[in-house]
Amino acid sequence: MRNLFLVIFVFCSTFCVVAGDNEPAKETSPDDTLKVYYLNEVVISSSVKETNALKSLPTAISVVSPKQLQDARIESLPRLSAFIPNFFIPSYGSKVSTPIYIRGVGARLGSQTVSLYVDNVPSFNPSAFDFEFQDIQRIEVLRGAQGTLYGRNAIGGIVNMYTLSPLSFQGTKLMVSGGNYGQFSAKGSDYRKLSDRFGLSLAGYYKRDDGYFMNSYTGKKVDASENAGGRFKLEWQASPSFKAMLFGNYDYVSGGAFPYMHEDSTASSFNEPSSYDRHLFTNGLSLDYTGNGFTIHSTTGFQYLKDDMKMDQDYSPKSVFSINQKQKQHSVSQEVTVKSDRRGNYRWVVGAFGFVDNREIDTPVALKEDMVAVLQQPLDRLMESIGAPLRLEYANDRIDLPGIYTKPSRGAALFHQSTFNNLFGVEGFSATAGIRFDYEHTGLDYFTESDGGDINMVFQTPMPIPPIFVEGDTLLEGSFRKDFWKILPKFALKYQMSPTSQVYLSASKGYKTGGYNEQVFSDVLQGALMESLIRNIKPYVPGNVQLPEMPPMAPIEGQLSYDPETSWTYELGGRYEMLDRRFSLTYALFYTHVNNLQITQLAKQGTSGRTIANAGKSDSKGFELSLKYVPMDNLSFFAEYGFADARFVKYEIGEEGDDQIDYSGNHVPFAPQHTLSLGASYIHHLPYGSFIDRVIGNIQYQGVGKIYWTESNQNDAGTKELYQPFYGMTNANIAVEKGAFGLECWVENLFNTKYNSFLFEQNDVTTDEMNTFVQRGYPTRFGATLRYTFNR
Repeated sequence: MRNLFLVIFVFCSTFCVVAGDNEPAKETSPDDTLKVYYLNEVVISSSVKETNALKSLPTAISVVSPKQLQDARIESLPRLSAFIPNFFIPSYGSKVSTPIYIRGVGARLGSQTVSLYVDNVPSFNPSAFDFEFQDIQRIEVLRGAQGTLYGRNAIGGIVNMYTLSPLSFQGTKLMVSGGNYGQFSAKGSDYRKLSDRFGLSLAGYYKRDDGYFMNSYTGKKVDASENAGGRFKLEWQASPSFKAMLFGNYDYVSGGAFPYMHEDSTASSFNEPSSYDRHLFTNGLSLDYTGNGFTIHSTTGFQYLKDDMKMDQDYSPKSVFSINQKQKQHSVSQEVTVKSDRRGNYRWVVGAFGFVDNREIDTPVALKEDMVAVLQQPLDRLMESIGAPLRLEYANDRIDLPGIYTKPSRGAALFHQSTFNNLFGVEGFSATAGIRFDYEHTGLDYFTESDGGDINMVFQTPMPIPPIFVEGDTLLEGSFRKDFWKILPKFALKYQMSPTSQVYLSASKGYKTGGYNEQVFSDVLQGALMESLIRNIKPYVPGNVQLPEMPPMAPIEGQLSYDPETSWTYELGGRYEMLDRRFSLTYALFYTHVNNLQITQLAKQGTSGRTIANAGKSDSKGFELSLKYVPMDNLSFFAEYGFADARFVKYEIGEEGDDQIDYSGNHVPFAPQHTLSLGASYIHHLPYGSFIDRVIGNIQYQGVGKIYWTESNQNDAGTKELYQPFYGMTNANIAVEKGAFGLECWVENLFNTKYNSFLFEQNDVTTDEMNTFVQRGYPTRFGATLRYTFNR
């Protein structure tokens, strides 16, 4: 496959050179405008909240343009790591989880630590984060706590996406792409003005692949997938002072998932279905009014998510246990901001935000015959220990643990931010201060039971006694509620030395909501089932047989509940542009302190699912550096590097004594210590009248690591460190363009770098052996893309 790609790549390169040599040099056509697009791309950027201009915010910010998205083939959020230091999105086997790690702060499960907004509409579930990009106008990533203006779940930062406007761009875009592993995608969009004041855009896409990893048990690929969707946007410039926008997005995902395999294997091997399907609707209505010295912006958002996840949770050919999780989520949000719109030394914004979110989760867990055999063992030992002349036998070879959990939440917030320019009469010196009052009410309504947990009492006496059927199933039902109040301040000082250089110092507080973890109910219900069995067999046990007393069950709310996570981020940074703005430098040094860090833990070595717990305190400190250099009009280089040392400051598990485990000083798992991206882009314009207008080449190296996989930073036996070393991948593409058409040949992971994107340890309950499972990184992928872009 690699040889085939090299042939394609050499062919494209040779074709471009030959085409250029066929014509003598001529002056560039005055109609050749793509040169301006590629080298001096202007990205319109404005914010409905910030009191500072986006390019001079006193915080670490990266703005990714359409050119960068196309050059790096960034087609979804996980690929965005390529241009942003200390920003990392791993692949954990399906789109049900899209964790974002910024500066060592992130989470695999539970509430997100980085919030996502699309055209100012927020997403409330990480399951909605991974969707196909199409016609993105720009992406902003603000790193560090952004709680003052964005509130809950912005403890690590914010991702803002904006799509193209039919009032500012009119045209048609078509794209078709194919590659190895059955990769195929097609996109189309049309933008037009229906009148001078009314614009409409329609877009659609389809994408598929055959998968990359085999399941040796079925002989089929584990992770084949399909993705389709569409989008519309209506914009109405009713008057110079009033504008309205209505948009709707739909995204559908269907395919295999969780290609986890034993670390010594090259393929997965499990017998239960493993898949993920999702329907996602995101809709928004924006209203903008410009008054005399102020603007008013209103955004109403609605999001509907419905998904279905199936997972073989023992990841083996054995029939131990599996899960089928279904979600339905309805989210409605409303935000109104009023912002100053006059040039002067004082700028301000005030706003209010409210939301209602309702999430229903149906998570039936099935304990299969191999697991039932394991559960039989403690019953046998119990009867042997008390010398009872009977045997307790499970009546079924399967126990189902169905459960329906509703998680309602609602919240409201008020916020304000002021910026004072030319403070104390010093030109370029400014101060920004803000505060947010945030309230949230959240809860859990649960109904879960066991089905099939009955037993037969088989008496082993000289005189035959018929077996007695004893019902053992149990039911848990109830509700919990809690409230959170948070005050989220922010302070920043900035000195603008010149229009192209600045330095700033900032401090901001972040807040990640707490809640209830329904996944732990599998473990809670198994304990309740055993208690029910002992209680129900007592009336049938002879009086001379003393059954052991079951310890009282711990309060359910305490087992399910986890507290909010809060942080303070302190940052020193600056931006500089030199050499007639051909060279730019951006840097930031940061320190983040987190209280009540929420961390994902495997319950009982992974045999009872995963749970979220508060892990004391952690610190993350490091720096970021971005360099961009354009030595000539057709050549550019960039480098992005981030270092984040995230460690537990205080994290102890268990009661004080010999059994207590202290993880203090260990690295926070799943967050990389280093991120690195190096790249170059070259554009060769051919003489006017040539068969080809231009040739564009891009090459990029992206590296990430070290990534620790456990809180202990070691394997279960404590014999070695458990981490993914630093690794890097090379991506490249070369494109030729003629008028509205473009043909691109591309390759990803050119040198087929081997790495693990995920690793975890899990106990095999049937053998009591600890197994290590991994998800391999994607192999070399290559293909070609044909584009047509017609600007009206």
